[in-house]
Amino acid sequence: MSANLTSPPQAANMLTAALARSGPQDALALAQMVREAVAAGAERQALHLRMSGLNDRLKAEHHHRLVREALEPLLRPTRSRLFELPNGDLVAVVPPRSNHVDVARAALDVLLHVDGELPGHAYTVLRLPHQAAALLAVVEDSLGPASDAPLPTPGGRFDAAGLAELERVLGSASLAAHLRQRPVCRLRPGGQGPEPEWQEYRVATAELCATLLPGIAPAGMPWLNRRLKRLLDRRLLAELARPEDIRQLGRIGLSLTVQGLTDPEFLRLDSLLGQDARRQVTLGLSVAELLGDPEGFAFAASFCRGRGYRLALEEVEAATLTLLPIGNLPVDLLKLRWSPALTLLGPRLTEALPSHPDGVVLTAVDRAAAIGWGWELGITLFQGSLVGVRGR
Repeated sequence: MSANLTSPPQAANMLTAALARSGPQDALALAQMVREAVAAGAERQALHLRMSGLNDRLKAEHHHRLVREALEPLLRPTRSRLFELPNGDLVAVVPPRSNHVDVARAALDVLLHVDGELPGHAYTVLRLPHQAAALLAVVEDSLGPASDAPLPTPGGRFDAAGLAELERVLGSASLAAHLRQRPVCRLRPGGQGPEPEWQEYRVATAELCATLLPGIAPAGMPWLNRRLKRLLDRRLLAELARPEDIRQLGRIGLSLTVQGLTDPEFLRLDSLLGQDARRQVTLGLSVAELLGDPEGFAFAASFCRGRGYRLALEEVEAATLTLLPIGNLPVDLLKLRWSPALTLLGPRLTEALPSHPDGVVLTAVDRAAAIGWGWELGITLFQGSLVGVRGR
């Protein structure tokens, strides 16, 4: 097949129709993205890394890990996405004029410069919509005899077919057995004990992966961990957005990504919640989201406030707390992870924390010392095993 036999829009339509019948999921998704970019005239950059031609040089598993780390900068912008084609090739599609492409290319040049010789045509940067035909040809070529080639990953072997099957199962399976509610509780000095303020819904990802991915550790594979989180977030949102259950949610917390706020599942939940109900929902975004995509984080913060949600900055630790301009961030709540290192920060900590008393939740509270330290700073909102964890 050749995408040059007809116009890019026609080729994209023909290819996505064929892939919908029999093709792997990422190849179909990439073809659909090309079709949409051509139809809308939307500019994108695509870096095509020919992993299928580098197997003789990148034999060790740590080589593949280094390649994925080199591509990490490309995935920081909100609208970026990494596609894994059936022959093992990787295609990262990013916003136009992104300097992350230059950063990734420099890293790849160093990594692939083996024995003083850079492999010819190891990667190509294409621009959409002008080079749509070339990118469609990449998708078509990936469907050749090498389509069953495994994708080496650290900690085990996990191929494209396995990933597609996992996503298919997760797309329809019930999460009830792996859904957890973790309360945020108010605990006052001299009070009667923990008083639940709201319930945070989380999927027990490690437990789920131990069942579905024996021998594979997604936490050590950022690409897989990120992909699973996005999919599980969408599944969780879909379950919470059932019309018969929506009125019973009460005060809840959800941990999402910037991209997750634009997924259809979240937008459906948002449409079912009234203005009063949105005020009962705390949406959490991690420090990694803030540092990796400041513009996307700013958009998410504006969206949350405009819709009436509370926004929490999650996974804040002692090592990063004093480096962040907490007082200037557009967040309502700081989720600070307890560790003894916090006690060493002294006056700098007081200056970094929000001034209002309900602006901090101390998490990972499994020792009385954590609660005592929190009380000294006026913190009364806690989360962790010492104040109760209830599963469902």
